[in-house]
Amino acid sequence: MRWPFTKPEQRDSSFTDALVSLIVQQSSGATLARPSATGALEANASIVARCFSSADVDAPDQFRQALGPGVLSMIGRSLIRQGEILFAVEVSDGRVVLLPAASWDVAGGANPESWLYRLTLGGPSRTSTHESINASEMIHIRLQADPEQPWKGISPLASAAIAGRLSAETMQALSDEAAGPRGQLLPIPTDGNDATVTALRADLKRLRGQVALVESTSSGWASDGSAQRPRGDWESRRLGAAPGPALIAQAELASREVYSACGIPLGVVIDTEGTGQRESFRRLLHGTIVPLAKIVGEELSAKFEADISLGFDSLFAADLSGRARAFQSLIGGGMDVAKAASLAGLMQPED
Repeated sequence: MRWPFTKPEQRDSSFTDALVSLIVQQSSGATLARPSATGALEANASIVARCFSSADVDAPDQFRQALGPGVLSMIGRSLIRQGEILFAVEVSDGRVVLLPAASWDVAGGANPESWLYRLTLGGPSRTSTHESINASEMIHIRLQADPEQPWKGISPLASAAIAGRLSAETMQALSDEAAGPRGQLLPIPTDGNDATVTALRADLKRLRGQVALVESTSSGWASDGSAQRPRGDWESRRLGAAPGPALIAQAELASREVYSACGIPLGVVIDTEGTGQRESFRRLLHGTIVPLAKIVGEELSAKFEADISLGFDSLFAADLSGRARAFQSLIGGGMDVAKAASLAGLMQPED
């Protein structure tokens, strides 16, 4: 069958990205800074992935088994890093299995039901390509889809590309600085490999915090035979990374931009006092994790033709004191106890 694509959408694997980066570096002599390699982005992806892995899946048994912590973690990570993830749905030994696609192309019209997929599934020793797969057989979770290209998800740093570049270039500059030669230099008025200082080199290697008695350089080694005493007699000089305050401040700003773009409150990733951390975690759950989970649940429900949702009661338990205060405030305002408990999130669902 001839694949009906005129302008296929290419999805490069991480291996291809690394290969392209290497070719560019070798041809231009420049270092290609990649936003996907920064610690800030990895912190964001890891936080969302761990939150998703702890989700309680409300779904029929056959689908709940397919949505284990590993799959949910992969979904959370991919939404932050790639803005989307595609799963092929298969049934193996009577169990529903979700197989993540390594790459894929999409064709079709404006109606998502008309979309056809060509996808590649990766394996440890071989890959398999599947063509003309109907959209109803795919789980395609997309974040921030643009009206011009609704079949594509957009990652936070693809939208905030300047913030991603700033973070990548700044961290690359710090990395280059730290990758330079480092150590201690001890000036002496002769070649360091000269036979006359062989014993001195051996003594320095064996010091290990002990005291050694050495002759001052002012007692000799002058070219004209006179005593010369340099300013730093036996004073070592450090050689190594020394980034300026401006670069450090820029790195902090760049990381903040990445955290904000990904919806991670700063209090979650930096040291703050207890109340501030609890508030940041509450904002993370309500402002980022739950909305992302609703997007995931919508796609899963549509493709599995069942009501599927992700709950985070175990994470919300960390906000118990805040819920209790809200409950007390509502009760004080005259609200019914049951309604107040429900609004404050203190009601437990019936099994």
